[in-house]
Amino acid sequence: MKKNFIILLVTACLTTACGDSFLDKGPSDKITTDEAITTLNDVKVAVDGLYSLMADTYYYNASMFLYGDVKGDDMQATSWSSGRTSYTYYTYEHSATAPNSGGLWGRPYYTVRNAYNVISAIDNGEVNASQKDLENYKGQALAIVALCHFDLLRLYGYPYAKDNGASWGVPIVDHAIGYDEFPERNTVAECYDFIIKQLNDAIPLLASAKNDGHINAYAARALLARVYLYCERNKEAFEIADQLIKDCEASGLYSLASHDNYLSQFDFSNKFGSEALFQIANTPSNNPGRNGLSYLLHWWGYAAVALTEDFAHFMQQDQNDIRNGLIASYQNSSDGLYYDFLLKYPGEKAYNIPSFENNYTVLRLSEVYLIAAEAGQKQGGQVAIQALAYLNRIVQRGNPNNWVEIADFSLDRVLDERRKELVGEGHRFFDMLRNGKTMYRSGGKHLMNTPAEVNWDYYKCILPIDREQFTFNPDMPQNPGYARE
Repeated sequence: MKKNFIILLVTACLTTACGDSFLDKGPSDKITTDEAITTLNDVKVAVDGLYSLMADTYYYNASMFLYGDVKGDDMQATSWSSGRTSYTYYTYEHSATAPNSGGLWGRPYYTVRNAYNVISAIDNGEVNASQKDLENYKGQALAIVALCHFDLLRLYGYPYAKDNGASWGVPIVDHAIGYDEFPERNTVAECYDFIIKQLNDAIPLLASAKNDGHINAYAARALLARVYLYCERNKEAFEIADQLIKDCEASGLYSLASHDNYLSQFDFSNKFGSEALFQIANTPSNNPGRNGLSYLLHWWGYAAVALTEDFAHFMQQDQNDIRNGLIASYQNSSDGLYYDFLLKYPGEKAYNIPSFENNYTVLRLSEVYLIAAEAGQKQGGQVAIQALAYLNRIVQRGNPNNWVEIADFSLDRVLDERRKELVGEGHRFFDMLRNGKTMYRSGGKHLMNTPAEVNWDYYKCILPIDREQFTFNPDMPQNPGYARE
């Protein structure tokens, strides 16, 4: 039976108190200054430190995934999770005085600053090592710079399609910023141009070999395809995704999980599976503990986030879809109601013992097929026929008896498939927002104190700039609808 409990969450770093000020120092990693990077081992340790910064509750071990899911219409905070980041995201409790960003300002920027320490040391010739090794590490650092800026842009800037990127994005940081520097905000379009350049610079430098828990050339190309999709460059998005899929098939390094092996790809024992282009890696000695995503989503953990009834009913329309096997219902003893939970982040040894050390997938091959499907559908013509074939690979993997005809190939159909495939991986809110769609969040077990309809016209669809930033940068514009204090 479900225990009744009240959890007092340690909120340091989940509000402006830690990591939300642009120049706040983040937690110490092993190397933080370019002067310290003089050997290849120093470079390796510094790059590993970048992944450690990302592998934190306040970024990719919880906050980034929660933000992309509970602010949408397929996952919601539970009534007993009040006080947690997932709850404040779900209820849109954002203001300049309490942005409730879950660390998603300071953490990415601190990671960027440290990435440039690596890049500077390599570019300045301070490390005596083979060019091939240094290029690979520099490529990883550049890709991380791009990913951090992309995430910040999704959080603080309006979707590109809303105004063709004319609105304010985030400050672009293009060097190891000093603690006395206060960059201004750039437009959304300028930010996308910068992100795309970093990835195009990174990809030729990166090794193609698998490097578990690190970004390789395949992962960076997948990220570039996603970025192109987000900024409406559908031709480029399709071309990158199409070629990446073909290269994966030719190399054999990555492959779609089959229908029969679909559920097992999410087993705890299947870390770095065949679809995992880039995962945040956790270990028995280095993990987020009870503050990680798996514990927050697990019924026998904090059970802070459940699937919405709307999403459960949507999945039940096709009971033969293998993806229904990732949903389980549990009865809460305190109210007698059944709640649906996602099983993508299971425990290690027993179903009722959540794990602290699950890996979290940032880039997965299934998403690349869906990027190709969406970008090709938007292009139309002959490309749409190719795109439909990619969509049907995902559809028929879910249920071999299903397929989509060309007459039914629409953006909404692609978004429905993304909904089924990527739930719990931090996509739904961004998918709906960037396509100008409205998310309906009422009925079922939705809580009363949350917006019932959300789209890009609702000012809280993006986060406010923390009021502390205006102390450093008085001329920095605030996002529309939010006060500066």
